[in-house]
Parts: sequence; structure tokens; C-alpha cells
Amino acid sequence: MRKILTGALAGLLAATISTAALAQYNQGGYYYGDHPMMWGGMFMGPVMMLLMVVFVVIAVIVIARIFGFGGHKAPSGTHDRALEILGERFAKGEIDKAEFEERKKALGG
Repeated sequence: MRKILTGALAGLLAATISTAALAQYNQGGYYYGDHPMMWGGMFMGPVMMLLMVVFVVIAVIVIARIFGFGGHKAPSGTHDRALEILGERFAKGEIDKAEFEERKKALGG
């Protein structure tokens, strides 16, 4: 999955850079001719810019989560291990039944 995402990101980056290079070809004029993609005029520019910003933010968040940044969740076995330790302490006599029940209830078990 990481290889696919990295490849897609590299392709997107290459497409963005090449588009910027082609944009310099116009050299100062605002006339685009009868290009079919320019039907929106002044409306489509800001909309496309907002969509691009949203896309970049989502891509950064997804990549950050794939590589382990962001919110960390406890492993699924953590809760079971806590109850196991509590049971061991009760069995050894380190805690009494009332404290065992209280802590078990606090752990949600």
C-alpha cells in the first residue's frame, strides 16, 4: 500500500511541476483562446484552487497516518493484559476482593 501511495504521490508531484512549467509558456498574457477547460472564467479558478488545497491537506493527513504520525491507539490486547495482571495480583493476595472488584469495574471488565 505504501509503494502504491508513494508512486501516486510522485506522479501527482511530477504532473504539478510540469503544469507549472507549461504555465510559463503564456508569458504575461491572459488570453487562453477557445480552450474547452476555460469555460468557467473567473469562477473556476478559485474553486479549483480550494479543491487542490483540500486534496493536499487530505493527502498529507493520510500519509502522516500511514507512517505512524497522529493519534495513537492502544493495542487491542492492552485491556486484556490489564485484567490479567489484576487477576494475578488478586490471586497472589496483594489486593483484597473489594479492591479487585473496584479496579475491575474501573477497567470496564
